[in-house]
Amino acid sequence: MKASTLIVLVLVVLAAAGLAFANRDNVTFKLVPFVGDDSAFTLVTPLYLLVFSTFLFGVVIGAATIGLRQMRNARRTRRAAKDAERRLALDAAKARVE
Repeated sequence: MKASTLIVLVLVVLAAAGLAFANRDNVTFKLVPFVGDDSAFTLVTPLYLLVFSTFLFGVVIGAATIGLRQMRNARRTRRAAKDAERRLALDAAKARVE
């Protein structure tokens, strides 16, 4: 690991620890805003946990999106390679016949 990467990682960890320490109070998060406070759709959690889990959720969604896009591009590349191989085989067969 490069020294610059390590320094940035330490700074991010320190910032995250500071955020977690400063925001330990519980907050009420309503999944459905039109329902009363004491419902099954209300989550009471420390603010730092809510922020970190939201960030992690975004990272997972982004990674899934990138993975799906790469799978689609790989499939497209495989199909193009297979089509090119077929065209070359057909051209070679036509050249032999002529």
